[in-house]
Amino acid sequence: MADDIADVIAGNRRFKAEFEADRDYYKQLAQGRQQPKMLWIGCADSRVDPGRIIGAEAGDIFVVRNVANVVPPANTGDDSVGAAIEYGIAHLGVDDIVVCGHTGCGGIRALGDAVPPAEEHLARWVDFARASHDLVNAARVPAAEHLLEAVKANVLFQQDNLLTYGIVRNALAAGKLRLHGWIYDMTSGDLLAYDQRQGEWRALAETAAAKG
Repeated sequence: MADDIADVIAGNRRFKAEFEADRDYYKQLAQGRQQPKMLWIGCADSRVDPGRIIGAEAGDIFVVRNVANVVPPANTGDDSVGAAIEYGIAHLGVDDIVVCGHTGCGGIRALGDAVPPAEEHLARWVDFARASHDLVNAARVPAAEHLLEAVKANVLFQQDNLLTYGIVRNALAAGKLRLHGWIYDMTSGDLLAYDQRQGEWRALAETAAAKG
């Protein structure tokens, strides 16, 4: 534990040095209104840092992270993600919402295991992703591909859950918002995007180019 805190202190010192070297930039961030253009809904996995993945700077993206990049449907009683969605659209004016899963997701893997009674919050939470597990089982996907296909299915189910929010539907209808389903490959660093027109996962750069 002491080593962990020592690492934090050392890391903050390094950050402070960067802060002082670019003080005007950080002063502008602190005094101005945040203006991110993207809301990123991703997994809480410590290895999946959205800022690093896309090379974002402070202030570029509005981030929500939780186990298995879940978007609880509206009116389910969980307000954390819904509040971020509403704030991002109504107050920050984000143009894009990304739901990003990742390879090897432990939250999705947990759907195939019995969650201990002592972990009741986790059990309830991953149930929001259970449809992905059930779909892959019903499709008789080979065991070696089961987790990856469930991760992909979960992103699409969570993207659908975004549409249960009236503010999302209204922004889409007005042409003010775009929705994206992405997968981060931890073994290659690549981002895959779901191409709705082709019905397949492709490299993000390829999907973006196809859209023009």
